[in-house]
Order: sequence, then structure tokens, then C-alpha cells
Amino acid sequence: MRLGEESEILFELIQDMQESINMEKVVFKTLRRISGLIHADRCSLFMYRQRNGTPELATRLFNIEKDSTLDECLVAPDCEIVYPLDMGIVGHVAQTKRTMNIRDVNEFSRFVDELTQYTTRNVLATPITNGKDLVAVIMAINKLNAPFFTSSDESLFLKYLNFASLNLKIYHLSYLHNCETRRGQVR
Repeated sequence: MRLGEESEILFELIQDMQESINMEKVVFKTLRRISGLIHADRCSLFMYRQRNGTPELATRLFNIEKDSTLDECLVAPDCEIVYPLDMGIVGHVAQTKRTMNIRDVNEFSRFVDELTQYTTRNVLATPITNGKDLVAVIMAINKLNAPFFTSSDESLFLKYLNFASLNLKIYHLSYLHNCETRRGQVR
């Protein structure tokens, strides 16, 4: 990638962050750009939460392609795919809090492929953390012009995810603040 191209992309990402306080919109735009940069067929965002004390990941933005719209990819609460942390690649990334570049996903569960009728071949996934707290997992799926994601793809992926990560951390802190405020009102 040329320096001019990279500068333009960085400028656009900063503009997106300044123009919108909507977490989903900023992360969507970032993932759409990343999808094109690393030639991923699609990207997705899975938010971490605890329901009744049980940790899980739920789809928030799903199947973002380079030409997708936010409305197509934003997952309504009643349509979420929910993953326990002991299931699949997303759960493994959440548990280990480590980036994974998987060239062949055949050794992992086909749970989502069965639900979506989509065939996953390879995956690049990373956790988003705020300190030690897991906030989300972001995943790029199926390299388009090669058999798998390279280490260069992984570097680009992580570099540009810094923008999404910042926005997700702000969202997470706001969520924690709201929980504490509600807890204080109940007492």
C-alpha cells in the first residue's frame, strides 16, 4: 500500500470517529475498510457480555463486506447468534485473549456455518480488551485472493483495528458507568 493511500485511509477513519458517537457505525465503517484492505470476504463483531453470570459473545455486526451497508449488518437483539466461551474460534479467542490466524478451520466447530449456510475456510480473529476485561472479538473471514491470511494481513488488520478498539473501549466504559449508576439507584 502506498503511503498516500494509507494516509487517506487513516484520515477517513479519524473523520468517521469525529463525526459519529454511534459505536456500531464507527466500527462498521472501520471493518468495511479493513475487509477491503486485507481482501477478506467478510468481517464480524461479537460483543462480550454476561447473562445471569454466564459469559457469552453475541453478534452485533455480522457479515460486513466491502460494499455492505450498516442496516444490512447490524444484528437486532432477537436475531443474535450467541456463543458460549467454550465454543468455536470466537470463544477460543475470547478465552485466550490472543489473536488467531487460522489457515484451515476444519478442526473447529461448524456451528455458525450450519446456521448461515456459509463455508468458512480461514479466519483472522482478535480480542478487544480494556485492561484485563474482554470487550469484544473481531473476526475477518475467508481471504479472497489467496488460500489464507498472511502475517502482513494480520499486521494491517491489527493496525487498523486500533480505531475500532478505541471506540469499543469508550462504549464499554460508558456501559460499565451506566451499570454502576443503575446499581446505585436500586440501593
